[in-house]
Amino acid sequence: MVKTAGSIALLAALGALAVAGPAGAGPATGHAAAAKPKTTLATVYDQGFTPPTVKIKVNGSIKWTWDSFNTDFHTVTLNSAPKGVGMFGSSKRSVNYNFTHKFTKIGKYVVFCTLHPGNQQTVIVSK
Repeated sequence: MVKTAGSIALLAALGALAVAGPAGAGPATGHAAAAKPKTTLATVYDQGFTPPTVKIKVNGSIKWTWDSFNTDFHTVTLNSAPKGVGMFGSSKRSVNYNFTHKFTKIGKYVVFCTLHPGNQQTVIVSK
């Protein structure tokens, strides 16, 4: 077999491509891409909140949805939180409404309905 300069260059290029990997792959860094903060779903209904306890990661959010069968108005309002966390709360609504809040500090939170103070939900935010 006769090797010409063109065939040697082609073999060299193919070898370099095999070592480099697919185009656009970039160098391997050993680090996974940062995960997008997750939004966890919860429900506000006449008997309270479901689930009663929610565990999320810091910078994650909870999206509360008012149950379509509610017969009364409800809120999602912060009752207690780690030191330095500002107050938050939703409007008074009855059905087909959503309220989302992002949790940026690790710790234990309790939210409740201002119209039905016995209706509470615990939120545990971890690293």
